[in-house]
Parts: sequence; C-alpha cells; structure tokens
Amino acid sequence: MVLLGWSFYSLWPSIKYQNLDAEEKELLREQGNLAQIESRIIRQGLDLKGGMYILLETDIPTLVKSLASNRNEKFDNLIEEITNEFKLNRGENFFNIFREKIANSDIKVVRYYHEYGSNLEDIIAAIEDETEDSINRVLEILQNRIDQFGVSEPTIQKQGKYRILVELAGIQDSERARALLQSTALLEFYLVKNIASTNEIISQLDNILKKSVSEEELEILISESKLDKKPTKDSNQSENNVTTVDEIFGETTDSNSDNLGGESDLSLDSPLQSLIEFVQGDLVVKSKNVYALKKLLSEETAKLKLKSSSGQFVFGNDSESLGASGEYFRLYYLETVPELTGGVVEKAKANLGSLGGGSAGLPVVSLDMNSEGSKTWSRVTGANIGQRIAIVLDNKVHMAPNIREKIPGGRTQIEGFADINEAKDIAIILRAGALPAPVNIIEERTVGPSLGADSIARGQKSILIGLGVVFIFMLIYYRAAGAIANFALIWNIVLILAVLASLGATLTLPGIAGLILTVGMCIDSNVIIFERIREELRKGKTPKSAIEAGYNRAITTIIDANLTTVIASLVLYQFGTGPIKGFATVLFWGILISMFTAVYVTRTIFYTITKKSIKTLSI
Repeated sequence: MVLLGWSFYSLWPSIKYQNLDAEEKELLREQGNLAQIESRIIRQGLDLKGGMYILLETDIPTLVKSLASNRNEKFDNLIEEITNEFKLNRGENFFNIFREKIANSDIKVVRYYHEYGSNLEDIIAAIEDETEDSINRVLEILQNRIDQFGVSEPTIQKQGKYRILVELAGIQDSERARALLQSTALLEFYLVKNIASTNEIISQLDNILKKSVSEEELEILISESKLDKKPTKDSNQSENNVTTVDEIFGETTDSNSDNLGGESDLSLDSPLQSLIEFVQGDLVVKSKNVYALKKLLSEETAKLKLKSSSGQFVFGNDSESLGASGEYFRLYYLETVPELTGGVVEKAKANLGSLGGGSAGLPVVSLDMNSEGSKTWSRVTGANIGQRIAIVLDNKVHMAPNIREKIPGGRTQIEGFADINEAKDIAIILRAGALPAPVNIIEERTVGPSLGADSIARGQKSILIGLGVVFIFMLIYYRAAGAIANFALIWNIVLILAVLASLGATLTLPGIAGLILTVGMCIDSNVIIFERIREELRKGKTPKSAIEAGYNRAITTIIDANLTTVIASLVLYQFGTGPIKGFATVLFWGILISMFTAVYVTRTIFYTITKKSIKTLSI
C-alpha cells in the first residue's frame, strides 16, 4: 500500500498539469507555483512536445589560431589554407591536415606555440588536449546558459569530435535560442582615441586609398552599394547550411546596406571623409554608406595602416535616427588592445535603468567584477579621467561613456539594448562565461507542437490497443489468474511512470516503445509462472503447493532472461545518444519493475487467496 501511495503521489503533478488550461497555468505562473509543478512532471521529449533540434560545430581552426602566442601574416595565411582544406574535407581530422601542412611548409611551429612543446608532435598533442578541454567547456557553458534561459530538460551532448547536439523541447522563441547558443559574448573595454588622432588617421587612409584603389574600382564599389546586399535567411542557409552570429543579430558584412534608399555618398577625391560625418562629437555613417565604408576599410593597404597605428574602427550596436537625415550608425576609432575583458565579470544582472540617470526606464545590464577586475578597472578609470571608454560586446560598441571619475568598486553597466529580453540574454551569457571557441549552426530542425501532439495520441493508442489485447488473452486463457496478472501489469505501468517522474527523466517516442516492450516482458514472466503452476497441478498437488513449486521453479528462468535484457539496456544507455537513451531508460526500469510485479505482487495475491483451504485454482 505504501508503494501504491508513493506511485500516485509521484504521478499526481503530471496528472494535474495535463488538466490545467492556459489561464490556470498563467495564474500559477504569477503565483510562482507553476515551476514547482513542472519540476515534478514527466517531461516530454522533442518528438512529443515539439521544439528545436540544433547541431553545432566548434570552430576548431579559429580556436587553434587563437592559441598561438605569436602570429604574423605568413602564419595567418597558412592557417587559412588549412581551414579551407578542412572545410572541403569535413570527415578528415583537422590535426592531420594541420600536421601535414606544417610539415610541408618552412614555418617553424615552435615560434608560434613555444609554450606547448619543443617539437611538432608534442605541440600538436598539447593543442589537441587544449581543444578537447575547450569543447568540454563549451558544453558546460551552453548547459549553464540554457539552464538560466529556462528550458526544461534540454539535451546537450557531444556528437563526434567537434560537434554538439542541442535539443530544446517546448522552445517557442527559436531566434532568441539561436542567439543564446552561438553568441561568443566577448566583452571588452577599449579606450576611444581622441578626435585629433581620429581625424589624422582618416586623412592618412584617404591618401593611401586614393593611391592604392583605382577610380574604376571605386566606381564599381559605388555601383555595388546601390544594391541591397543583405542576403535572405533562406538563401544563406541553402548555400552552406551555416547560420552565423551576425545574421542572428541582424547584421551581416553587408547587412547595413538594407536601408540604402539610394546611391552611396562615396566620393573619388576623399573616399572615407565623404562617407563619415560628425554629430555631437561622434563619427556617424549613414546606413546606405556602411557597405562602402566596410569595403574600403577591408582593403589590404588600409588594414596595414590601421595595424601600424594601433587603432581600429568599430561600429555601434544599432542604427539611430538623427532627425530628417535618416538612419545612422555610430563609428568609433578605438585602441587595438582592450584594457579589460569579460573574464573578470563576476555578476551580471539585467534590469531597467533607475530614475535620475540617462538610462531611466531603458534596459541595462549591471556588472560586478572580481577583485582582479576591480583593481584594473579602478586603475584604468583613474588614469583616463575625461577620456571615453567603449564597452564592446561581440565586436559591436554598446556605449562609449566619458570617464568622469575613478571607479574603485568594479561596478559598471551596459546600455544600448533593443529590449529587456536582449539585456536578459546578454546577462545570462556573461554570467555563464564567454565561449572559448566560436560555434556554428550546421543543422537546425523545428518540430511543431501539433506533430508532437499527434505522436502522443498515436503512442497512447498503441499502448491501449496492446494492453487491451493482452488483457483479453490473459482473461480467456488463464481466467482468474489472468486477472491477477492484468492487475500486476497495470501496477507495473504506474510504477514505471512514477519512477520516470521521480527521476525527472524525459519520455520520448522510443521511450513509449520501451514501455510497450515492457508490457510484453511482464506478461511473459507471468506466463512462465502460470505454466509451471499448471504442471504442478497436473501432478496432483494442492493449489497452495502448486503455487509454491511453480514460483520456485520459474524464478531462476525469469531472472536469467530479464538480467540479459537489463545488461543490454545499460549498454544502450552508456553508449547511446538522444532517443536511444530514452528507450534504454524506460527499458531498464521497466524490466526491474516487471520482475517485481510479476513475481512479488502476483505471488502475494496468490498466497492471500490460498490462506484458506481451496480445492481448485482458476488457472
């Protein structure tokens, strides 16, 4: 009775949750009780509840490149060559290509990876270990992000060497989930160069570009900038099946030309100065000029000049409407080395700006730094009072405030978010930590809730039909003993579901298949026992002694048969992935419970019946 009571106690939240309508769920959510109920229900897998299936691939070439302590153009070119060959041969091990290309080049790998060893093999082994550790950290960080995002029972696991499988059951906002998974969340604090340095570099770049870029090339660029360069989501995915972080945030290399509205203002005499304007002391660029400006800054001569000047141009996070002139993006000329990075962030919280400040009522993310970060932040702000510092997240400037005074406490805040959801997601990412390597989405599928509901209906129908056929057979063939077996079978199913609810396991379509298989295994045990009892009755034994002998003779056979299935289920669970694990979980607990119900429960009922002396047994 205690076990039966526990079963219904475990299943009650699932039964209650299934009977709640949308209004009742919303009321419980407001009261803070819905999460408590959801934590105790039988969770449904992606194939039952609907949601997102995402296959991510870690950008190993970028990670290996970032591990190099010294880099130059020759090294970067070789890594690019290795990357291109790796992309063409996805099945090949990246480090085999890396080893071959390094061995066939005149590059001394020790120069770039001296801290990892003194010869090629030692260095490659060390980098492989570092890569594996980074992928494990990516797994952990993604798990932390999704846990805070609020997805119940996500599936996050490695698939192969470089890929990560993510299943988010019941997810509604797919775009938000993609951004959360892919964003590297690289937070950096850069000093903004003064206006004199900015004007000087623009003038120098203009002189260089006029000499290095021909008039024909500039005219082609002007004609290109008239076009809408922003690729559609479908065309991009059909080309390479990879969705980048920039696309998720609404910006690709050429995305800003989406608001062109006409011909670029590019001039042949002053290429950069014709595209850049000054508004309230800031550089701004019209949306229609962004594409042309990025193309000019990507010229090799321009990149070399910026590198020698220890500066970089970075765009603002979003466009702004400045009067009747249209949409503009702010442009900042920053130092190339950050003063501080996001690794020092200890706490990050999204909220609305307090009254009395410039961000009153707007979404902001408040940051608290660790002791090391607080010391550096105090030193940087104290030494640069009056200057501006840019807060850069994923290579986009969110804000660039003036440093009015020294900030000793290590506290600051980030502004410039579209809404509170974006601020919350950035706070989640900063708390969980930045990804040690970029990840790309290489496959994505969405399962609709209607398909999941249809799967549940079909699964329920198959279980009911199977149970009905088994019940009728057992009643016809074994009569009263069949009724006892049917009772044990129902209790068997109730106990399995109760265990799944208690463990917080996820029920999938393969899990339902495991449940149906367990029904057959449970009845199989009862059939073996009942046939043994029949044999004993035919020998002339009394019902009580026949039951005793039947169970004693059948128990060894039942244990042997079920033990092999239990071992198989454990192997499936250990080495299987996704749905296979769901099947193995249900099968494992189903076999153990079926042995209990088929042997202990039915035996107890038979012993209760035969306490009184009976002459015949309905079997």
